[in-house]
Amino acid sequence: MDRNIPVFGSRLRNNIVTVPEVISQCSGIRVFGQSIKSFLFSTDVAIIRNTNANAIIAVYPFTPQPVISNALILAADKPIFCGVGGGITTGLRSLEWLFMQNFKELWGWF
Repeated sequence: MDRNIPVFGSRLRNNIVTVPEVISQCSGIRVFGQSIKSFLFSTDVAIIRNTNANAIIAVYPFTPQPVISNALILAADKPIFCGVGGGITTGLRSLEWLFMQNFKELWGWF
């Protein structure tokens, strides 16, 4: 079934990072009642704000810091999944980080 969906745009939002159109045919996954078909893997705030992906996966190779996660959560206008440990950040520190981020707008962690 082909759907004829109107497309609107502007010169200001002409150069965004788009996901392939074929993704609209995928079933996706449902997280907290919201269907997610596409993810963008990035920590770049400008890219996060200018994409049509349904959700963001944000992982960086440093010890998790609240200021970084807060900036990503604030910038994202869509669900964000963020790392809470890895490398030398394990155990109780990762668990405390997880609980702290759980009270914010963070949708998921790994």
